[in-house]
Amino acid sequence: MIDTLTSTLREFYRAEAPASPGGRVLELDGVTAFVTPTAPTQSILNCVVFDDHAALADGLEPLASAYRDAAVTHWMVWTLPDDAVGTALMRDAGHILEYEPMGMALALDELREPGEGPPFALDRAPHPVEITILNERANGEPPGSFGTAFAGLREPCFHRYLARVEDHPAACLVTFDHGDNCMIQWVATDPRYQRRRLAGRLLHAALLDARGRGMRTSTLESSYEGQRLYEGLGYRPLGRLGMWLTGDSPPELP
Repeated sequence: MIDTLTSTLREFYRAEAPASPGGRVLELDGVTAFVTPTAPTQSILNCVVFDDHAALADGLEPLASAYRDAAVTHWMVWTLPDDAVGTALMRDAGHILEYEPMGMALALDELREPGEGPPFALDRAPHPVEITILNERANGEPPGSFGTAFAGLREPCFHRYLARVEDHPAACLVTFDHGDNCMIQWVATDPRYQRRRLAGRLLHAALLDARGRGMRTSTLESSYEGQRLYEGLGYRPLGRLGMWLTGDSPPELP
């Protein structure tokens, strides 16, 4: 399933990146990079997926040049679980391990009930700006940090979900279908509405829809904090991915 996760991740970014003004996909031999100039400090939106270690080593210099030309200050490379060669390559190149999300997968016929919580209104067509704002708030980012990176979420390959509590946007997520796999991205809950099981119940509704579209599996990358939530719905760990931030990136301000 880790191959399914990474192939879907690549296609997700291929659909999302070009939709933002100035965004593009850079294809090298064995390496795919996604450039989002409207979110220059967001490495999650300026990232590299690779198939071949030698191709990545050869591509690091042109990749750095491409991101500099786009005025992107934070970009990173994904590595797979237990990829000792990729890890060594990143360290030798001066990249810094930014985060290690857990890759997770679920067979949709094994989806579990999410538990109970306060009521919310389910919106299956929220404006992409609402998804943007909730992700900025949930991640403690200044307003505008994600720029117009989510403009492409209007495309039919994406399915947007938002939970409204008393007409206020409270939690959101986005799904993306590739083959018979449904990838989950941009899960966020406004800090004011956390600990109400909103994200889990919203995701359950989205996964039921995915199963209705004929999807058989679901994959995602989980934060440390979110892993328990996903395991409660039946997701299983695949191992920790590496997010290797370029050493040229300036440090985040407190």
